[in-house]
Amino acid sequence: MPSLTQHIDKAMNPLTLVVVAITSTHAQKHVDIRSLLMEMGNLNSVSELANPPFKQIQASSYDRKQVDPKDLSTWFANEDYGQFIRTEDHQGRKEWVVMDQAGPGAITRIWTPLLAEKDKMIVRFYFDGNDKPTIEEPFNDLMRGRRPIKPPFAYIAWPDAGVADGVGADCYFPIPFAKGCKVTFSEVPFYYAFSSRTYASDTPVTSFTWDDFDRQKPLAAKVAASLGKWKPESSPAPTAQGELQSGKSVLFNLPEGSHSVTEIQLRVPANVSPQALRSTVISIRADGEQTVWCPVGEFFGCGVTLKPLWDRFRRVEADGTMTARWPMPYQKHARVEVLNLGSESLPVRLQVHTTPYKWTTKSLHFHSTWRFQDPIPTQPRSDWNYVEASGQGHYVGDTLTVMNPTAAWYGEGDERVYVDGEKFPSSLGTGTEDYYGYAWGMDEHWSSAYMSMPLRGRKGRENWTGFTTTSRVRGLDLVPFTSKLKFDMEIWHWADCSVAYSAASFWYGKPGVSSNITPDAEAASRELRTASTGIKGAIECETMTVDEKSADIEIGTQNAGLTSGTWSGGEQLFVQAKRVGDYVVLGFDVPKGGTYNLKLYGTRSYDYGVIQPSIDKQKLETIDLWSEKAVATGALDLGRFELTEGHHQFRVEVVNTNPNSRGSKVYFGLDCLVLEPGK
Repeated sequence: MPSLTQHIDKAMNPLTLVVVAITSTHAQKHVDIRSLLMEMGNLNSVSELANPPFKQIQASSYDRKQVDPKDLSTWFANEDYGQFIRTEDHQGRKEWVVMDQAGPGAITRIWTPLLAEKDKMIVRFYFDGNDKPTIEEPFNDLMRGRRPIKPPFAYIAWPDAGVADGVGADCYFPIPFAKGCKVTFSEVPFYYAFSSRTYASDTPVTSFTWDDFDRQKPLAAKVAASLGKWKPESSPAPTAQGELQSGKSVLFNLPEGSHSVTEIQLRVPANVSPQALRSTVISIRADGEQTVWCPVGEFFGCGVTLKPLWDRFRRVEADGTMTARWPMPYQKHARVEVLNLGSESLPVRLQVHTTPYKWTTKSLHFHSTWRFQDPIPTQPRSDWNYVEASGQGHYVGDTLTVMNPTAAWYGEGDERVYVDGEKFPSSLGTGTEDYYGYAWGMDEHWSSAYMSMPLRGRKGRENWTGFTTTSRVRGLDLVPFTSKLKFDMEIWHWADCSVAYSAASFWYGKPGVSSNITPDAEAASRELRTASTGIKGAIECETMTVDEKSADIEIGTQNAGLTSGTWSGGEQLFVQAKRVGDYVVLGFDVPKGGTYNLKLYGTRSYDYGVIQPSIDKQKLETIDLWSEKAVATGALDLGRFELTEGHHQFRVEVVNTNPNSRGSKVYFGLDCLVLEPGK
């Protein structure tokens, strides 16, 4: 075997240094492509302890300055690209090592953004110390599903109409290895994440080969079909329907003895309000324990907007039918309850399907916990906890609803998953959208086996105002814990503002497990905060006519960049003046003559100047629009005016610069005028 010369070019990934001790009292099952595909295709596999046991870890391009959660000066570092473990000179070829896992294991999920400049980058998988790679493919095309691993196992997660080859990609095909796995790239990597299982050293594993891959194609085809859009149960089941009054509930006591819930279906009106999706709660008790307490919007994956979606375990239809098929075994007794914590009555139809079940020492209860916080300041940066679970079980997914008051991107934050008391997370990612499977923001809507999100209110990647809901559910990449699990998401927003986070976590646990999350009726019934869609009575400056302007200035609209506050209607008129003396004259119509108090809403920023507004040639006091950061001004009082019915003009001229201003020093931004009738 040729020798390898190793160079340590970046800080060693701490995950490569962790020695994981895993033991089992069960007979060890043999692990290979077939066994993992069988597990992947078995919907009920998530409801039992894994055999053989394993730990789920992740190798990613996270910023290597993040070494200690207590060191806040580096813990929120955000250079999540270009990171690697080391380089190796391999037969005269330089390779960048991004994953190096010793012992038996299996890769369960791979994620990357699809940067076109990396289309020629080769990924190589070396198994069991071999010097020759078993898998050697162009990485982006492998992830797009254009190589031997096809959709739905590898696929483009955001088929943006403006990006022919996709924005983000995910691969869920299992890649087992017996003695170890090393993954390299042929050039400096971009962003990436490899989730993998690590088994006990004596676990029998057959490593991935292309011959075995070909042998398992018939099975893979069956599993692929099971990962597609599924149909809810059509067989009869206990049903309750009617008008659910405020403060009331509908309750099902399930069959006595060992059974498993196979499907819960709740139908609400197709035009159900966002508030009702938050204030209507599903509660489940199994064998005397509170196992589920969650607003139905997050439980079924649609958040506060009833838009169609599906994933491996949930489905939402446009007619208001919401279905969940998490397997939920119980040993003796269970009940399902839907509560209306809102102020209005709600027509509902609830149906629960069960089947006889044999409870064993490996059986687990299904749990869904829900946490809400509003406001969450985005500065200083922080880690926001989804859940901490104590006992034995595994984590199988989550749904996150974010209310963002600004157009700026909110999702730079990384997931941090701590298992069994570890001080450094065994899964540390590169961004919220990366964790959920996208890249450079969330898709506009998406449905697939392990990722889903309803249609969001804003299109494109430039305006993230309002609500966004996205989900990730897990199969082979579920996260086992033997004593404790802690799941945090970093709050890392480009704006200095306050957001609202609402997270449903899905996990399984042995009887007696507990968590730090308790039912929160006050939060579920609280009136939803919404982003401003427009100031009452506003005349939007971006809709005014441009009656006159300086010859060479540029005028356009802007819908992102604020670090504090919001723009009425989500955008402003952005004027790129060139010099002091440049001006713009905007026309607006007054529907009825009278006395009006005029207020201007604008923007202050680091490269803005000092302006003088005028109404119909009446000059007003100057306004300094400089600020260190881009912020909304709020209401600026222009004074009291007698305005006739018809067309009027609003003139704004740059008359000076602030000595602290940078760059152009003479730009300015105008949001809207508000005409308040005088008394």
